[in-house]
Amino acid sequence: MSPCPRVLALALLALCSGFSSADRTQFNDGPLLVGPSQPVVASPGADAVLPCRLQPAFDVVSLTLEWSMADLKPDPTDPLSRVGYVHLYRGGSEVPDMKIQAFAGRTELLADALKDGDVSLRIKRVTAADQGRYRCHIPKLPGPLKELVVELLVEQDDDDETKIHLDPQSLPNPDEEADTGGRLYLGALISGAFCVLLVLGVLLVPGVLGGAVTCSLKRLRDNRPECDGAATDPLEVGENHP
Repeated sequence: MSPCPRVLALALLALCSGFSSADRTQFNDGPLLVGPSQPVVASPGADAVLPCRLQPAFDVVSLTLEWSMADLKPDPTDPLSRVGYVHLYRGGSEVPDMKIQAFAGRTELLADALKDGDVSLRIKRVTAADQGRYRCHIPKLPGPLKELVVELLVEQDDDDETKIHLDPQSLPNPDEEADTGGRLYLGALISGAFCVLLVLGVLLVPGVLGGAVTCSLKRLRDNRPECDGAATDPLEVGENHP
């Protein structure tokens, strides 16, 4: 084997060994924060968990843990302004004094998992306003990487897409519809009863109502002002007239 390939092989081996040593050194400097590569998706009203944990496992019960909105910045015109936290854990419990009011009573850490390095945050009753990027920060974590960003996406409510806004004045009044329908029904009932009585009078009472109807028909037929003879004379349907 010629010297040139041998030297090249040794150089590549040394380079790879250097990278491996660097990786081990960086890993040995402290645990790494690990989170999802894709946004967390939640529905309105449901609970959302923003995953964030240390690898390898590392007890963080005694450390300060900060969850904040990554894109929320203090007021540049006010040097005393500060940005509140979504969740601040210090001294073994939550510190509510610096909490963003919109998240009051809606966030919690998985307390039993802190000893294993799981610092995931649960947000209860998610709303559309909760959508955004959240930063998990552990200030005194050993190693160079002390924070991680997790994005939360809130699904659009189906009710918002199908909701139709109607003018109350354009809607029908149920009371008016019931009153109108009642009047129409009563009128139809009276008309029907009158027709039934009229037919019964012609068929069953020819001496009274039947005669009057016959007289009226004769007057219309003969063009006479009043009937001749008894009003009860029957009208012969087949009678021929000049």
